[in-house]
Amino acid sequence: MYTDYDDIPKNPIGYGLLSLVCGAVGTIIVFLFSDLSIVSAGLGAIGMVVGGFAISTASRFPLDGRVKYMAIAALGIMLSVISFMFGFVYFLT
Repeated sequence: MYTDYDDIPKNPIGYGLLSLVCGAVGTIIVFLFSDLSIVSAGLGAIGMVVGGFAISTASRFPLDGRVKYMAIAALGIMLSVISFMFGFVYFLT
């Protein structure tokens, strides 16, 4: 009997790129348009959730693309954390 862990998972590049885009756009918004900081915090939260899913999916991917996909997801998570933290702080101040 096959489970989800036995099959080859779907390609995580789309989720990693979505996380990267959310983090990058949120970071740009928080530093250029500080009055839209709640949007930046929201994009950061979405990017962290999607990036977490992308990195867990990439860790089960075959070896030929695993490192590249995990690096994209990790970069997306890092940018999303920056976007969330700065957006939330600017929203409170």
